[in-house]
Amino acid sequence: MPTMLGEGFFLVSFWKPLLLLPPFVGWAWIITRVYDKHAARFFLPRTMWNLIHMIAGLVAVFAALAIPMQGEAAFWIGLGLFLLILTVDLVAYAVVANRDERVPEEHHIKFNQLFAGMSEARAAKAAAKRAGKVELAIRGPDKQAIPVAEKETPEFELRVAAESLVLRALEIRAAQLDVAPTGKESAYGVSYLVDGVRQPGEGMPGPNAIKIIDFWKAAAKLDVNDRRRRLAGDLTIERGEEKHKIHVNSSGTQGGMRMSLVFDPEKAVRRKADTLGLLDLQLAELKNIVADGQGVVLLAAPPDMGRTTTLYSVLKMHDAYTSNVQTVEMEPQDALEGVRQNPFAMGGEGPEYSTFVRSILRRDPQVVGVAEMPDEATAKEIARADHERTRVYLSLKTDNAITALQAWVKAVGDPELASKALHGVMTQKLLRKLCINCRVAYQPSVDMLKKLQVPADKPRQLFKKGGQVLIKNKPEVCPVCRGIGYVGQEGIFEVYGLGKPERELVKASNWAGLKAEFRKKQLPTVQQAALKKALDGVTSVEELLRVTAEAQAPGGGLPPKPAAGPKPTTPGPKPPAKTPAA
Repeated sequence: MPTMLGEGFFLVSFWKPLLLLPPFVGWAWIITRVYDKHAARFFLPRTMWNLIHMIAGLVAVFAALAIPMQGEAAFWIGLGLFLLILTVDLVAYAVVANRDERVPEEHHIKFNQLFAGMSEARAAKAAAKRAGKVELAIRGPDKQAIPVAEKETPEFELRVAAESLVLRALEIRAAQLDVAPTGKESAYGVSYLVDGVRQPGEGMPGPNAIKIIDFWKAAAKLDVNDRRRRLAGDLTIERGEEKHKIHVNSSGTQGGMRMSLVFDPEKAVRRKADTLGLLDLQLAELKNIVADGQGVVLLAAPPDMGRTTTLYSVLKMHDAYTSNVQTVEMEPQDALEGVRQNPFAMGGEGPEYSTFVRSILRRDPQVVGVAEMPDEATAKEIARADHERTRVYLSLKTDNAITALQAWVKAVGDPELASKALHGVMTQKLLRKLCINCRVAYQPSVDMLKKLQVPADKPRQLFKKGGQVLIKNKPEVCPVCRGIGYVGQEGIFEVYGLGKPERELVKASNWAGLKAEFRKKQLPTVQQAALKKALDGVTSVEELLRVTAEAQAPGGGLPPKPAAGPKPTTPGPKPPAKTPAA
């Protein structure tokens, strides 16, 4: 008997495919708009992954529609399998890609950010519609947004110019942006600190620079009319899902106003000791020094070489909840959990720095981190403390272990008293890490291996910076390092515990003997640590030579006199006030 049209039936209810469509479209959007671009950007096996995604999608659809069961339960089981297969596919790519060394940590796939591109696009369109070229939402310390002026007004053009400097800094991963006079006909220069190396920006006339400085000062709620004193404040910028805290510093000089914008200062100093770059032997030596818990330990580095990061990391090796851990700092860079941080108010009517340090040491702390040694009086107060009950970490601006010890003895003024307190010294520098997305492997010459004191009979593969990658057989700027060839920094260290034999040599100022004693410990020097990182492909020989060949810091840990030190080779701002991460 033939079936009438009115008695026809559907194999699948119309609403069931509608339930499958939204998750499938969402999965397809992630694959095409996020994963495919991510794989292309970091040169992952794009074709293979696209094939895997295609197979996963087909299997998911087949599981949803062709499950060999009847009834409503069959559909819901199929739907569950459908969602499970798509989810496994998404997770599999994220896990594998995040483990690939070509993908920097900041570009790891995070599921809470999968739709960040869509959110940023919507935010950018809204911003463009609302304010033309203005791209940032700027919030002062009170969290209130700075309003955008009307288009085609001087205030609007000023904001666009001020934002352009910050956007450029974010694009090249700068830790700091500086605007300062060049000393030439009221001209100002812009520079960016990228992985510890100054990158020049464009110059600008003095009046324009002053307006931009005043804009950022006003955004941070600083006194725009105060053009002499050093002022500091904080603000926040937002661009889509991206958010950054900026620390604003301004001061007056003979040549004019100077401003520094430091990006995410707290993040820059948040490192655990085992991520600083210490070699295994050095980390073990540091743990022994920390466990000793007595006396003075010197933590030394040249300016802008990670002193604050290392000080904070070492302090975190002590349990701040079972020990009384305190700091003395000019300006705390980050909040340390469980640690009492004591900021020193400069230029006030309170006690001098040395007196302030003495007052902290008399409170019976078990661990104290002193972030600066501005004068001899501070060293004397630390040397006279009760070192059987208190461990003091003193941060110095020196180049190596011997100069740090010499600076300490000179500042105390009494070699016996200075040596009696010492229990360790740790010095460091920072070197840039090669971009693993574009670094170039090569076989070093015999002469180079000889210069590096590496046996020539052992074949070695070294790496040098690239800056470019091949995309469809055409060289293009590397998207990871932006053509610089390096991404991030890592520390190279010297770490020595000081026992009675070493203290006797310090007391006698027998520095040659102390060097020999250090060699007996067979612990790596800064140069040896740098060489190992070059041989391991972490950095290049050129970077090794740049860092280890730098001259020793003048003044032995005390502030150099104004006339001391070489003049900068290029006009621009002074070194940053904040210390980048090690």
